[in-house]
Amino acid sequence: MENLVKYVEAGGARETTLSLLQSNEKFLELLLVLFGSSDFLSQILIKQPDLVDVLMDLESIYRYKPPAKIAEEFQRQLKTCRHLDDRKLRVRRVKQAEELRIGIRYLLREADLMGTLADLSSLADVFLDTVYELAYEELNRKSGTLEPLPRDFSIFGLGKLGGHELNFGSDLDLLLVYEEPEETLPAVPPGGLQSYYVALSQMIFTLTSEMTPAGFAYKIDTDLRPEGSRGMLVLSLKGYVDYFQSRGRIWEQQAMTRARFVAGSRALGDKFLQAVHAFTYRPKLEYGSLIEISRLRDRMEKELAGESKKGRNVKLGKGGLADIEFTAQILQLMHGNRNPRLRQTPTLEVLKQLAACGILDQTEAEQVQTHYLFLRNLECALRLLNQPFTNHLPKETESLAALARLLGYPQAAGPERARALLEDYDRHTRDVRTFYRKTLDTLLRTSL
Repeated sequence: MENLVKYVEAGGARETTLSLLQSNEKFLELLLVLFGSSDFLSQILIKQPDLVDVLMDLESIYRYKPPAKIAEEFQRQLKTCRHLDDRKLRVRRVKQAEELRIGIRYLLREADLMGTLADLSSLADVFLDTVYELAYEELNRKSGTLEPLPRDFSIFGLGKLGGHELNFGSDLDLLLVYEEPEETLPAVPPGGLQSYYVALSQMIFTLTSEMTPAGFAYKIDTDLRPEGSRGMLVLSLKGYVDYFQSRGRIWEQQAMTRARFVAGSRALGDKFLQAVHAFTYRPKLEYGSLIEISRLRDRMEKELAGESKKGRNVKLGKGGLADIEFTAQILQLMHGNRNPRLRQTPTLEVLKQLAACGILDQTEAEQVQTHYLFLRNLECALRLLNQPFTNHLPKETESLAALARLLGYPQAAGPERARALLEDYDRHTRDVRTFYRKTLDTLLRTSL
């Protein structure tokens, strides 16, 4: 009820809002579901009360909305914007409206987990394509040249975005690449080609991550680029190839298993993906590389999961999502050179292909998929329930019971729901850790 009161007060027209709640039972039902289940979604609506139109449009809630329709909505909203600051606000509000729509569909069970993550990923894809076009248009306008500026530029997603498994509030892991032309360009940008593409990349960051009265759209993480935070924001295709061949490390090979084209030049994207695959999927995964990956996973658990102080960590903890993802990625690195069908980016699809290729036992692969879905569903519910975001299960029984209720646990009493959730969590993570250790031990023995 607290969130509902905040919403009524934020809207300004108190009497009108109360009258609408009394006269429209379906609308009231949706509001109660939203405000009673998700602090994250509640805050979107409280901060932007005009987004209530999303809940009034029942067709958009009860029907799937393809990416092309989302792109149309961005263009419709931007049509009347002439200034960059207005465009920043408008793209954020469209993004927030779509995130609200996707979230309420998940809460109402109109979309399952993987459909929800795919919808969030498609939203991010469309958003990045939109702001890329806006950035290019803005730089063209500022250049004052008659000839259009070059656009041999591509945006790639890594991590959850690359896997088309983006969660609520997830950062965007991006790689940015441009191509140096073989012929002289009709319009050479002032300062040279690299400076131009750096400016284009910075404009995309501004449109996406800069804080405004409507907040930011996404946080962008480019630490997976060559040389990490010390490296160039954007590199040429040749620059990436040179780096891959001379200084690329095993953890970067592992990260590149998730590389997926998102926006920009598809032709350049195809060339870049070829270079990525040549770097990632080699004839042999060396024993030393396997040891290095396993040590990285151990450090993540010990140094980042924080389970000894903060409790169970769904993502990085013992038997968490990282155990499944690391296992799948190791097997991709080992077998992806000979089996191109393993070069998928979604984790579930990788597990299915590993079974189809006979690398994982079919029954075992299906069990791991079940564990993965349980943990990802739990992670998604944690994101919706809590502000700020956390990957740790709450320690308080009342909070655990609320999380279990959001996940659909049927027990009437809160303590029983909380206990059932913890029992399921411990069972799933125990089996995941066994799978991870067994697979890794086998690979280490056979790689000697």
